[in-house]
Amino acid sequence: MAATATKLSTTLIIKYIDGVDSKGKDIIKSQSFSKAKVSAAEQDLFDVAKEVEKLIGKTLDQVLREDQSVITNR
Repeated sequence: MAATATKLSTTLIIKYIDGVDSKGKDIIKSQSFSKAKVSAAEQDLFDVAKEVEKLIGKTLDQVLREDQSVITNR
């Protein structure tokens, strides 16, 4: 029998630019939202990230989706 994965949780992680350091490199900060729907489409998560970008007034650097799954072989 083949192993299968069942998603347990999804976290949306938004990384944004919060200024520059003394060497001129971007300072990257992140915000995590751990209660994202497991079934959420990538476009929906990206749309949420763009709305958060507007609210915080910072430029997005990356939008990450982190899924946690359990793998079983039943």
